[in-house]
Amino acid sequence: MPSRRDSNSRWPFALVAALLAVAGCSDPQPAQSVDKPKLGLLTSLPILWSGSDAFAALATGDDNAAHWMVGTIERDYVLDPLDTLTDESLAPIDLLVLAQPRILTPQENVALDDWVRGGGHILIFADPQLAGDSDFPLGDPRRPLDTALLSPILDRWGLVLVHDLDRETVRTVTLGDADMAVVAAGKFETSVAEGAACATRFEQILAECMVGEGRAVLLADATLVEDRVGGPGSPAALRALLGMAREEVRENAGETRK
Repeated sequence: MPSRRDSNSRWPFALVAALLAVAGCSDPQPAQSVDKPKLGLLTSLPILWSGSDAFAALATGDDNAAHWMVGTIERDYVLDPLDTLTDESLAPIDLLVLAQPRILTPQENVALDDWVRGGGHILIFADPQLAGDSDFPLGDPRRPLDTALLSPILDRWGLVLVHDLDRETVRTVTLGDADMAVVAAGKFETSVAEGAACATRFEQILAECMVGEGRAVLLADATLVEDRVGGPGSPAALRALLGMAREEVRENAGETRK
């Protein structure tokens, strides 16, 4: 497992937010249908909670505004936070998002693989080294997982997540009409896997896999969702990634630039 970079090398999110997408600044109106698909979310990031010390927040008067990702998801989906991955918890899910998740148990890896191979669609943010600071020390269960540890399921799908130490820069990935900043992103290497085929894009930052009857889209960076505030184009970038996972965007022309 790569060693944690010194905290001084981490990128302030004020800078990252300034580099986030400017395309698609206006968020469309939420879908009116009561039959929205269900999106399951498993994450170690403070997306469903403030991510700060509750007592300190009370003392300073911080409002702990909701993460931008929640509102974006709830425009088009019913958000279902997941604590565990089992056959039962995954059965009603239309689209699954793993955002820098905790380490999965062997049973969870089996359930996840079976679900995807049976036709499930998944978007995974797997960052080899988070860019932002945390209020909590190492060992605190509230601290996000600094390094994505998903080797068992990635191996099963023919992928290896590599911490590319040469990528110590902010880059911009263009997803259709949206630009997305990535910070010191990792990369995916592919190998032969039974019943799975993966291809990489954007200098191997993104992988698209057909796994049995299902589909997986993986990003070797979590900057987009690690930032609680987001940039004006963050919702459009997330919707583009979700669309790729759902195969709504079969050809998502784009580029990667420094």
